[in-house]
Amino acid sequence: MTNRLALFVLLMLYETFSGSSISAQSKDSLQLTLTQAEQLLLQKNIPLLAQRYNIDSAKAGIITARLYDNPQVTFENTLYNHTTGKLFDFGYDSENTLQVQQLIKMAGKRNKEIQLARSGVKMSEFQFFDLLRTLRFSLADNFYDLYYKQKSLQTYSSQIVFLQTVVKVFEQQKAMGNIAPKEIIRLKSLLYDLQHDELQLRLDIQQTQSDLALLIRVPATVTIVPDVPVAAHLPVVAQYSYQTLLDTAMENRYDLKIAKETVNYSNLNLRLQKANAVPDLTVGFSYDKQGNFERNYNGLNVSMPLPFFNRNQGNIKMAKAVLESSKLQLEGQQDQLQHEVMNSMKEALQTEKLMSDFDPGFENDYTAMMKEIEKNYSLHNIGLLEFIDLYDAYRSNVLKMNELKYNRLSALEKINYTTGSQIFHL
Repeated sequence: MTNRLALFVLLMLYETFSGSSISAQSKDSLQLTLTQAEQLLLQKNIPLLAQRYNIDSAKAGIITARLYDNPQVTFENTLYNHTTGKLFDFGYDSENTLQVQQLIKMAGKRNKEIQLARSGVKMSEFQFFDLLRTLRFSLADNFYDLYYKQKSLQTYSSQIVFLQTVVKVFEQQKAMGNIAPKEIIRLKSLLYDLQHDELQLRLDIQQTQSDLALLIRVPATVTIVPDVPVAAHLPVVAQYSYQTLLDTAMENRYDLKIAKETVNYSNLNLRLQKANAVPDLTVGFSYDKQGNFERNYNGLNVSMPLPFFNRNQGNIKMAKAVLESSKLQLEGQQDQLQHEVMNSMKEALQTEKLMSDFDPGFENDYTAMMKEIEKNYSLHNIGLLEFIDLYDAYRSNVLKMNELKYNRLSALEKINYTTGSQIFHL
């Protein structure tokens, strides 16, 4: 009885101090809320910053489209005057010519090029916001995933520390002949299984941690600790109809806006190619000092290529094909959007229903019961097999509950992602 009392005291000491050791955080840890992580995403994420430069690049295309063609100036002087024997003779008896030409684009080509460049800017801006939508979902998903994986790791850690303590004390008891060897072997087997599963979870956490750190550009040496406030009541998905979510997606999804703008861009390009079939006009002024029928000749010249053979037929045909293709891609994007919204809504409703079926106090009651089971097993009030069964059931329950909570939040974020709007503020 004295040995059992000593074991009970050891276990009570473990319960008193293990909680603080498990929850202790490294000096290199960074505790963040999702809102703070989103701010870092906007400020530091490299793909987002690079996409902003793409917008600036596209805006520069508008400047280029607005510019007029430069006039062309040609000057000719006598290289060697045989009469006077002079090089580069600018005298009265030498010959000089000057010609100035300006290209004038016909059929509104310049305006069409400007409209095409503006459409390109819109697509670059839409691509930025669509990238932001994707990165934000990835951020939130990794954020919640890391949070609940860390909570599951705490369960593994506490169970491993408890079993290590039990195995150590039971080894001492075995040496005294109070514990059967098979009981220690079975406990060690359970301990090794837990340690193996804990290692796999730690590797998963490291990968999730790395993905999250890359999104917000946190140094690899820093451990991110997500701060997820306890929500008394999560948003109810059932209050939203499928049509409401679909209408929101149709209005706010930037990938759909890109597809629509692509159709507009293709249409503008077709109009430009048709305009390119119209020849441009070149207007010029000519001066000839003495090489024409009169001295100091001044002339006006106008030139235009005759569209007998090349009427830009190939580019027009290509532009028509691209336009029809972009229209089909728009229809395909709309179809895909409908399925994405429906799938995200069903997933959220299913996880919402499963969460509502759970007793809110079940988790706390189960945890309190397991503490009593640990004490009773240490006092040999319950057998080894029963203890192992209950221990496995408890761990499985905690892990699945954490996974379900993560799935619940992830499903709400998927609705935000598929609708392109922050419907649910978590």
